[in-house]
Amino acid sequence: MAIDEKLFDETHQILKVLSNLTRIKILYLLEDKPYNVSEICAELGLEQSVVSHQLKILRELQLVSATRVKKNNYYQLDDPHILQVINSAMGHAEHVIRGKKHGE
Repeated sequence: MAIDEKLFDETHQILKVLSNLTRIKILYLLEDKPYNVSEICAELGLEQSVVSHQLKILRELQLVSATRVKKNNYYQLDDPHILQVINSAMGHAEHVIRGKKHGE
């Protein structure tokens, strides 16, 4: 397999973004419907500055996008495939937590 450095680098950036628990929670929250910052804060019990900062990072990697409605930006998943990546990692974590071998 030929190594595409640009592709590996972008993948590395995405995995780094997913290393933050708050960002993972935001991505899962946005799975069902768009939310504005205040709604995300209320759902996750976080400060507005924290949520805004994390959304900025998620937008930079095109994992979420925003739509302006009157005074509010509503954030939604821009790439639902990212949840498949997270679900795969969670599947592995579940095996580790339960002490099971894969395939059990």
